[in-house]
Amino acid sequence: MKKRDIVLIALLLAAALALYFGAQLLGADEVSSVVVTIDGAEVLRKPLAVNDSYEIRQDDGSVNVIAVENGAVYMKEANCRDGLCVQQGRMRSAAKTIVCLPHKLVVTLSGEPAQQEDEDLDVIIS
Repeated sequence: MKKRDIVLIALLLAAALALYFGAQLLGADEVSSVVVTIDGAEVLRKPLAVNDSYEIRQDDGSVNVIAVENGAVYMKEANCRDGLCVQQGRMRSAAKTIVCLPHKLVVTLSGEPAQQEDEDLDVIIS
C-alpha cells in the first residue's frame, strides 16, 4: 500500500466515527415513553421508567411482545417469519427504532409523556 492509501483509509475511518458519534449525540434527547405504531397508527404509549412487557395482538394473528427493562426497550418475542425484530437488541436512544416489517409494527422512543389511561386499543398487556 502507498502512503496515500493509508491516509485515505484513515480519513474515511475518522469520518465514519464522527458520523456515528454525531448520530449518538443528536439522538440523546431526553426520552420518557415507548411508542408503538402499527401501519402508522399509534396503538401503545407507555412510560420508559416502568419495567413491564406488553403483548400486541393484531386481527390477522400477528403477535409481538415488547419488554421495557431498566430504561431500555426491546422486542422480546414475535411470531413473524424472519424474527429480525427480535434480533435488533435493546434501544435506549430516540435515534434508534425497532421495526417488524411483516407486522407493520414500529417501536420508537419519545420525549412526550405516556398517556394516563390504562386501556389501549388492540393491545393485551401482560
